[in-house]
This record gives sequence, structure tokens and C-alpha cells, in this order.
Amino acid sequence: MSLSAAALRRVAVAVQVTAAVGVAWALKSIAAFAAWSWPLALVIGAAIALLLFGVSVALAFAITLNGVGVPPHDRFALLPAGMRPAPLGFRRALRCYLGECIVVFRMFNWLQPFRSRLKLAAPATPRPDAPTVLLVHGYGCNHAVWLDMAPHLAAAGHRCEAIDLEPVLGDIDDYAAPLLARMREIAARTGTPPLLVCHSMGGLAARAAQVQAMRTTGTEAPCGGIVTLGSPHHGCVLARHGSGHNARQMRWLSPWLRALADAETTAQRARIVSIFSWHDSIAGPAGTSYLDGARHVPLQGIGHVSLLRHPDAIAATLAALELLTARTRDLAPEERHTFM
Repeated sequence: MSLSAAALRRVAVAVQVTAAVGVAWALKSIAAFAAWSWPLALVIGAAIALLLFGVSVALAFAITLNGVGVPPHDRFALLPAGMRPAPLGFRRALRCYLGECIVVFRMFNWLQPFRSRLKLAAPATPRPDAPTVLLVHGYGCNHAVWLDMAPHLAAAGHRCEAIDLEPVLGDIDDYAAPLLARMREIAARTGTPPLLVCHSMGGLAARAAQVQAMRTTGTEAPCGGIVTLGSPHHGCVLARHGSGHNARQMRWLSPWLRALADAETTAQRARIVSIFSWHDSIAGPAGTSYLDGARHVPLQGIGHVSLLRHPDAIAATLAALELLTARTRDLAPEERHTFM
């Protein structure tokens, strides 16, 4: 039986704590540091573990932003002419890096391993005209990634639900079936197709669900629209270092991603709003989130995990939901039922 994302994250936390204690023990074993107190040795051990963590985040930024492994002439080939990232100044780049370090540490060492049983915030005054929002997480995660953004969506009157994609290292096509089933259940229960907000790999699962619905039933998925946050629509260079079938599917311009793009219709692409950062630390090189036929909202100076809580990303998500809500509201009743 495969471990859940929460269990895997708890194992990772235990490994980090063990590493810090191991460094402290090693220091105490060296004659020059033998006189150190255990509390001091443990503090130094924790500091070294945090330093290594910071280095790993910096390496992710460096590999992603430089498109390591992708020929230089291909890094921006997917973008329209004239659409290019603007360089960040030193202070903003440092703020982006430090912010990502804090968010990643909190997300993977606290929220996901220990807070995944918390319920998402509910709106005090739900909007009667707004469809239910289904939140879809990314690679190696669970629904706890939404604990920071959900209160902002609820404050705007959106009713939010979430889904966990399992197994953690499974096939993205296998995630599409339960995601599609959940979309149909929400549409049947509420009478309106849901909107999806998807982080990273979750956006690929949502696209695969749309394709699967058309392929198996000949009808569109019950989906009023999809907002993707930092989704690697064309793959990412870091995926070749990841584990699992889904990591292989997310490699830069992988056969699976090409097949997914070939199977999509113009109408399916038109339901997607892609929000992304030019300075994403995971989904890159820059431009991987640009998807022909979709709407695009490029942001500056925000890391991959930071897209889940940065004020600019939250504002962009709320604006995208307003746009998609208006589109769903304008559908005739018979058109709504074609999604269900």
C-alpha cells in the first residue's frame, strides 16, 4: 500500500530532525567541540539543516529559471513574439527567494503533514450566483496546500471543496477519472458545473479529465472553467529528477504532454485561465504555463509554492473566478446541462 502525501511528509520531517540531531552528535564527537552543550550542538545542527534546505531551494530556482537541459533557442519558443519575462532587481529577487523558502518550509513541514485534517474555510455569506470551486493540488501534495488561499476565496463568497489525487506518484490519467467523477457529483448536487482552481500538476489532471470525458462519453466535462496556478503545461526541467509516473509525464515536452495537447479541443482550452509567475522555482523554463487558446495572467517575482498564498496570486485567482462565474451565469439552462 502506498503512503499518503501526509504520511510521506511526516517521514520527510522525521528525516530532517534526525539529520539535525546527527549533525549535533557528530559535532559532539569531535574533540574541538566536545565541550559544547547539547542545546548548542542541536542549534548548530538545525542551522546546518536549514542552510541545506535553503541551498536546495536556490538550486531549484537556478535550474528552473535557466532552463537547464533545454536548448537556449527553445526556452522561449512557446511564447508569442514580444512576450518575455522582465528581470528582477536584486532586492525583489532576494524577497522572492526568501519568501519561497518560508512558504515551502511551512507548507511541507507543517500544513501538509500535520494539518491535512482541517476543513477548508466556508463563506459566511455564500454567493448564490457563484458555482462551487473545486481545488486540485499538485505533485506530491494533498488538499492542505489550499489552507492559506481558501479563506480568501471564502471571504469573496465562494464555496470551496477539495480533492486528494492518489496514489502520490501515480499516472495523471488515473487522477482524471476520480476528478471527473467529483465534478459530475458537484454538478448534479448543485445544478451548476463547478469551477476548478488547480496548482501545478493539478492543472494537467484537470485538462486530462476534460479530454477523458469527451473520449469516453462524447460530451464535455461538467466544468464551468479552470484556473491553473503555475501549471507546467509543457513540462518542467526539474521533473527529470522527480519520482513516479507523474514526474515522467511532466518532463519537458514529454510524449504524454504532446498527446494531451493534441487531444484537446478549442472549447476546452477556452475555459482555462493560466496564472503563472515568470520567476517560478519549479514550473519552468519561463513560458511552460503559456497555453495556446487559454487566457493568461503573468505575474512577477513569485515562487512556485508562493503562488498558493501571495497576495498578487490570490487577487488574480479571484479575478479569474469572477470572469468564469460570469461566463457560467451567461450560459442558457440547456447549455449548462450539456456539461452534466
